[in-house]
Amino acid sequence: MSLLRKAVRWIAPPVFGEDEDKTRAAILLNIILWITMAATLFYNIVAPIDPAMERQRLVIAVPFLLTLLVFKQLVNWGHVKAIGGLIVFAIWLLVTIAMALNPQENNPAFMGYVVVIVCAGLILNWRASILWSFVSIFTSGLILILGQKDILPASNQDIPASSLWIAQTIYLLTSTILLSLAIRKIDEALARAQRELNKRKRVEAEREKIIHELEAKNAELERFTYTVSHDLKSPLITISGFVGLLELDAKSGNMEKFKVDMQRINEAVEKMRRLLNELLELSRIGRLVNPPSETSFAKITEEALTLTRGRLMAGNITVNVQPDLPVVSGDRPRLVEVMQNLIDNAAKFMGDQPAPQIDIGVQKKNNEHIFFVRDNGIGIQPAHHEKVFGLFDKLDAQSEGTGVGLALAKRIVEVHGGRIWVESEGKGKGSRFCFTLPVKE
Repeated sequence: MSLLRKAVRWIAPPVFGEDEDKTRAAILLNIILWITMAATLFYNIVAPIDPAMERQRLVIAVPFLLTLLVFKQLVNWGHVKAIGGLIVFAIWLLVTIAMALNPQENNPAFMGYVVVIVCAGLILNWRASILWSFVSIFTSGLILILGQKDILPASNQDIPASSLWIAQTIYLLTSTILLSLAIRKIDEALARAQRELNKRKRVEAEREKIIHELEAKNAELERFTYTVSHDLKSPLITISGFVGLLELDAKSGNMEKFKVDMQRINEAVEKMRRLLNELLELSRIGRLVNPPSETSFAKITEEALTLTRGRLMAGNITVNVQPDLPVVSGDRPRLVEVMQNLIDNAAKFMGDQPAPQIDIGVQKKNNEHIFFVRDNGIGIQPAHHEKVFGLFDKLDAQSEGTGVGLALAKRIVEVHGGRIWVESEGKGKGSRFCFTLPVKE
């Protein structure tokens, strides 16, 4: 079945994306080539011939068919103008030979040049039809002159050769002008249709993009609603439970336990406060952004390192920053948040690494600047590479924080038109958080 599909695809005319002129020419060439091949086969099978000439006919027909098949393959590869030009030249050559052998006014070859002009106009363009019109007029005149000088066979009719040439010239020029005007009108109509089609495609693509964005937002909203209800419910349950215990502690006079329960309630309230603040921060991303500016990424990194200095010093972590970092375009305070969260995350999950280290830098790959924050900490299993960017998704439930940091970083990077991902070979192999941003070249 696959071979059959390939054969059908090969037989059919090729389509060249949005290049309508090339596709139209390829369709015409495809029709001409297949009609010519079918006519050649039909003639060689049906037409009567002297048995002694059969071998000679095959010697001519087989290479001719093979040449047409090669032309067909070249058209499929996109060499439309070259093959179109060869076919127009071949028709012109056949007409010219026929005229040279029989220069009579009743020879159909005298009007065969119209076929050359039509094919040039349809397969190539209206300018080509004008060019081949003048070539044909010149050729027919040359043949008639050479016939008068007995270099080629001369016309044996009473009509003067010059009159025949003038009549043919008028006929060819009139045909060329009418054909050129028709082809130009067709090209203009096709161009208008193509512009309208492209406009509709853009509108359709924008509509599809909006639909996909809405679907993604709805899915995110569902996850957000579930996560918020789940994570906010936990401190509420804690508060509710310990309020009941406080009443028992007050009645029993156990002030020591009363203080412990109060501390638990305060911790739950603080956790809820942090959750609500970070949810508010997350909701602002993409809506309330500062005016974009061009800032050295080195300054953004320096500011983020200042904000995380306490954790870095507490963990005795060495930070290496690549020199000559590029200038980026975006919301500087938000980009500082990205780096702060990534550095803080790297420092938080160093584990028992005896020589903790964080590397910050950029590399250019496929015309894209990829910034990275690399650590030699506990690493992340490949199965969790996507999960770490989820809202409130903490791989270690006992670790500090609410699990919003990487979700914030992801949202900020995406608002800037970039993307973010993590690379890690697994446990104990460290992690490399990468993201892209628009860079001033």
